[in-house]
Amino acid sequence: MARKARIGLDIGSTAARAAEVSVGSPKPVLIRAAQVPLPVGAVENGEVRQPEIVSEALKELWARGGFKTKQVVMGVGNQRVVVREVSLPWLPEKELRQSLAYQVQEFIPMSTDEAVLDFDPIGDYEQEGRRMLRMLLVAAQKVMVSATVDAAEGARLEPIGLDLVPFALVRAVGTPDEGMQLEETGDEAVIDVGAHVTNICVHDKGVTRFVRILPSGGRDITVAVARALNIPEESAELAKRGEDVEGGPAPEDAARAALERAGTFVDEIRSSLEFYAAQSPGSRISRVLVTGGGSKLGGFLELIRERIPVPIERGRALERVESQLDLSPEAVAEAEPVLPVAVGLAIQGKRT
Repeated sequence: MARKARIGLDIGSTAARAAEVSVGSPKPVLIRAAQVPLPVGAVENGEVRQPEIVSEALKELWARGGFKTKQVVMGVGNQRVVVREVSLPWLPEKELRQSLAYQVQEFIPMSTDEAVLDFDPIGDYEQEGRRMLRMLLVAAQKVMVSATVDAAEGARLEPIGLDLVPFALVRAVGTPDEGMQLEETGDEAVIDVGAHVTNICVHDKGVTRFVRILPSGGRDITVAVARALNIPEESAELAKRGEDVEGGPAPEDAARAALERAGTFVDEIRSSLEFYAAQSPGSRISRVLVTGGGSKLGGFLELIRERIPVPIERGRALERVESQLDLSPEAVAEAEPVLPVAVGLAIQGKRT
């Protein structure tokens, strides 16, 4: 069977990343990956604000990465995206898609005329003799989606699919059905900490059960360090990473300020997981996987382990694919937290 390469394109708040993955069986192969930084303000809170500037960065990304196709699967995950679990009368998929806009207006805080709609089936059941379908409904504002697509097309790329970032994360690092031990029960949460946005997805052996997108991330910690220590944000970012800053704060002072804000942030994550458990009787989180550039903060995983009493591990995208990247162990440790979204988009880009 011929293997087909697909490219996932992740446009984050501080960088754009792409991963080219050969998606034939038995195991996906990561062929190429690259990233380029984005200027401040080009993307804010996960939304493309300056498509022309992002287009120029994407041209550089393609030149740097040596990608062999310009067809891309893109992801969205920000406050302009709404994800709800809803139930609708069962219909064949074609009929359901045709009637979706008329059936879901009451469930979303935007006009369906202004939204791109999609859904992910969870399961069906009988209610008063009628077959019903439970689904995760996804609604994304058209204006936001258009800006994302415009940025890609401005770089002469061809978007062939659009997917939700949390779905991509589950494909990239989530434990599949065959990976679960018989004695393990419960759902798995994947948490991706970006600069401005944190995506939370709970799944049961690949079936998504819950999505929450928080408007906070590593950038909030940087700002908190800058304010606490009265230093510029550029210096605070370096200090947060444990780097020396000339005339700057003592490393322990920077770490203390960073972890204090991170503690509040972890409480937000915990509250989201508790909300899921409260809304899903009989369910429980048995494991949490953490990814994203913001998760590199020293002491962050330990802080999560203190406040969320389940096994906490890093999500390992490079263990789910056969990597052909020529990276040192140090480079792998640096790259792996930020690759899952692009890799997951490339593994499966069926939503359009």
